[in-house]
Amino acid sequence: MTEKKYNDIIAVDENDNVIDTMNMMVAIKRGLLRRASRIYVFNESGQLLVQRRSKNVLKPLMLDQSCAGHVDAGETYLEAAQRELHEELGLSGYELEEVATSFRTTDFFNAVYKITITDDTAINFDQEELEAVIWYNLSDLDAEMKCSPEQFTPAFLEAWQLLRDKLVT
Repeated sequence: MTEKKYNDIIAVDENDNVIDTMNMMVAIKRGLLRRASRIYVFNESGQLLVQRRSKNVLKPLMLDQSCAGHVDAGETYLEAAQRELHEELGLSGYELEEVATSFRTTDFFNAVYKITITDDTAINFDQEELEAVIWYNLSDLDAEMKCSPEQFTPAFLEAWQLLRDKLVT
């Protein structure tokens, strides 16, 4: 089995100023703040798409926000969001609604976006990165996060707690 090649990503300081670009795993090992884009995909029924990460990626088999990823060297937050949406979920051509930018969580400065798709939109997810996609009613998601937080990535729990009200309005 070959080792996965990780892209060069953007590391930032406490004010979201770029300090370097480097291999993602190097930045993580050094404990550096990194830029990430997060996209929350809702359907017309008001459900949120939650992904179960594959066994092939960091934080395997945990539940995570609809789509997210590091901002690669040379990308803007929006470009990273559009790329990740296409790579992970096979969705493109959507206008992303910005919910927050330069939004700080423990390990990241984030741009957070949301979209609403029709209930019958096909999700052609990348099976190397995702095990499954699950549509959650928000009350069920909130209850599951409260009862079983260990099922969810820390970044998803943190961002959802801080931005839930902005995401669902």
